[in-house]
Amino acid sequence: MKAVTTDLDDDAPAIQRGSSTEFAASEGALEASFRGESDGAAHRGRNGTVAVGFALLAALAFVAGLAIADGRAVLFALAGVGGFAAVLAYGLEPDRSVEARDATRVYETSSANLARLAETVGATADRRYAPVSGSDPDGIRLVVPLADSPRGTAPIAGDGGDADEPALSLEPVGAAFVAELERTLEDGLATEPDRLAEQLTDALVHRFEFVPRASPSVDAAEGRLEVAVADDVFGSVDRFDHPVVSTLGSGLAVGLERPVETTVFEERTPGRRLVTCRWEPEDRTDATDPDG
Repeated sequence: MKAVTTDLDDDAPAIQRGSSTEFAASEGALEASFRGESDGAAHRGRNGTVAVGFALLAALAFVAGLAIADGRAVLFALAGVGGFAAVLAYGLEPDRSVEARDATRVYETSSANLARLAETVGATADRRYAPVSGSDPDGIRLVVPLADSPRGTAPIAGDGGDADEPALSLEPVGAAFVAELERTLEDGLATEPDRLAEQLTDALVHRFEFVPRASPSVDAAEGRLEVAVADDVFGSVDRFDHPVVSTLGSGLAVGLERPVETTVFEERTPGRRLVTCRWEPEDRTDATDPDG
């Protein structure tokens, strides 16, 4: 019986044999790729859910503001904050880039609306970042005292001001950035002013890239931090609850566990601002403590 043979052309692709180790490595890489895609999809899903949640909050606050006349100013302000947070959460989705000028436009609109609402209800120019419940960033509020108490605006207590002081109590933009920074620090936020100021200004420049540089000057005895900055991707830092000022104020309030007042001064150099944060020093607080 003749043996049946098959001639392969010279151009036929050769069959390569691989070792079991190479196969296992290839299989592991494929699984890692699938796992990475799955994790990315899950992360995108979480970001999308957060954005939708903020958008719903903004919509509910807006509708409630139309229906409830007494609290309309505060509800509209909450709607503005929720809308800005929704856009920010959506913009931070992985594999999605938002140009700086687009983010600036969103912030400028939200900031202008909040500033206009604050002016409408008689808010003063004072800005105070105060811990409401412990040292957690979620417990920080931006307190804006009012010159007079308009109808429907109840005095706030425990927000870093006097119990009888009428004021707006808002969630600051910087609280979320402080929480993010705190998660990345091995030892958490410092409680000593000099080190805390270094952590916050370093994050503004290198982590969040809000400003190209920030030069801090701390006087712990007087309870003062001065930071010289240039106008950043969000424009002039003297805007309402600007991310740079808000992060500094919120971060100091968390680390020092006390209210922090912020003021922005214009320097002689065009585009340069001096952010000043003030708080009650430790020794002065102990001296006025009735239980001390």
